[in-house]
Amino acid sequence: MATVPGIDVSHWDAGIDWPKVRATGQRFVFAKATEGIVYKDDTFKDNWFGAKSAGLLRGAYHFFRCNVDAKKQADYFIDYVRSVKDDGELPPVLDLESNDGVSKEKIVTAAKVWLDRVEAAFGKKPIIYSGQYFLQDYLVLPGGGPPPWAKNYPLWLAQYPNQYVEGMKPFLPRGWFNWAIWQHSDKGRINGINASVDMNLFNGTLEELYKFAGAAIPDQTPKIHTVGAGDSFESIANKYGVTVRELVSENLQLLKAGDQLTVPVAIAIPQEGVTESTSSTSTRTYTVQTGDTLSFIAVKFNTTIAAIASANNIKNINNLKVGQVLIIP
Repeated sequence: MATVPGIDVSHWDAGIDWPKVRATGQRFVFAKATEGIVYKDDTFKDNWFGAKSAGLLRGAYHFFRCNVDAKKQADYFIDYVRSVKDDGELPPVLDLESNDGVSKEKIVTAAKVWLDRVEAAFGKKPIIYSGQYFLQDYLVLPGGGPPPWAKNYPLWLAQYPNQYVEGMKPFLPRGWFNWAIWQHSDKGRINGINASVDMNLFNGTLEELYKFAGAAIPDQTPKIHTVGAGDSFESIANKYGVTVRELVSENLQLLKAGDQLTVPVAIAIPQEGVTESTSSTSTRTYTVQTGDTLSFIAVKFNTTIAAIASANNIKNINNLKVGQVLIIP
């Protein structure tokens, strides 16, 4: 199953280093813009343009308050997003999480008012974000099941397994038959963000994600980087927003000042294994062969230079010995 990783952020994730985020493999972000008709996220603008500068696809979301006029909420969201004079690429999002003591009949009606008004403003059919049980309990008709129009909107489903592993799929709410995005964790830890962050998967390939966003895939022409004193594969990858694996795959060599590296255009890679830290670990060993470098070994085993160096107490990553047995974390 092809998926593309991404995140969603709000004021809880202030001070994000966006090139480092993209270098972890993330390729899209949803940023909180508004809530009800009294709250505007003051990090929205920084997140919006920071993500753009790093080349991530962006969408804005509104936390819906069911006890507040839906038309006013739609206009509040539209005005705030339009104030930055950049609508982003991904569709806008209606975030349904709290019923605020309102009946399901009123929630169904109010949600459609917001969806229609925002679609008319941005020309894109919005995404519905919610959890399985909220959709089953509140976005339903009196006889049961979602309103007929619900199937016309992409579904972003929040559902957290105890441990995510590659290839898993979420359980769909009754009456829903497909998902576009799955928020599978609210406790992710990634480089570039000094807080827990929501982790998501787009249901499709990178090309399908760009098509979904109505955006063109960026120019795939590689860049050239001249290695400077103190450069490492990790620092260079972070600078250009690519993963260490992508960078090393193009440059199976040791780093020394003056070298010219080919920097590939960042592409989406599926998340592999558990995305949150757990108490269990697995290790392998590898015997160093003639011509091996730590970079080559890291790529071979889908890990990082730093992880191997740490596991083996290696002080000089350029000093490997043939026959040396390495622990591969």
